[in-house]
Amino acid sequence: MMHSLKYIMTVLLMAVGTFAFAETVDAAQIGIGTEQKIVQNPLELERKAIEQERQQQMAREKRRAEQKRIAEEKRVAAEKVQQEEAKRQAAIAKQQTTTPTSIASSVSTTGRSIQAESTAYTNDAADNGSYGGRVLTATGHDVTDSIFYKGMRIIAVDPSIIPLGTVVHIDGIGQAIALDTGGRIQGNIVDLLVDTNNEAMNWGRRHITITLP
Repeated sequence: MMHSLKYIMTVLLMAVGTFAFAETVDAAQIGIGTEQKIVQNPLELERKAIEQERQQQMAREKRRAEQKRIAEEKRVAAEKVQQEEAKRQAAIAKQQTTTPTSIASSVSTTGRSIQAESTAYTNDAADNGSYGGRVLTATGHDVTDSIFYKGMRIIAVDPSIIPLGTVVHIDGIGQAIALDTGGRIQGNIVDLLVDTNNEAMNWGRRHITITLP
């Protein structure tokens, strides 16, 4: 009985050992080739390289465009500053060379009279240009907000006929002062400063009598 029991135990142990050995072999077989490197498709690698290069090219073009935009903005800003400074300097120089040293306070209507042709203009910056947003006469007087100087009307003249700073009397207008010039104001022509374009058009061109001091 004991002999039979030992035999049975021996057979069972052999069976268990065989099963364990089989599992070990299977596990070893399953592990074969798991450490092999995966080889990618060459066409896929080429496609990825082309796409990466395209993305890099787009990024470079975007950077160049942004740098160009910034440089252009800086150039325009610098040019605008230079233009404004040039206008300001021109206005200062013009004022220094044309501002009269003395301005008469009144003129007698019994002085020398001349016949002149008159036109009219406005203080609109679009028609005259501006210096820092202000409209100035040739003598540097600011007419942005007023067409008068000390209660007198302002006229543009030919300085060789009526010197700048001269106070005159214009029939139908009263006292006016010569504070401005103009490219088309030559000889016996004066330009009267008015408020609006409609007023300038209504004035038109007319002959007037000017009495000088």
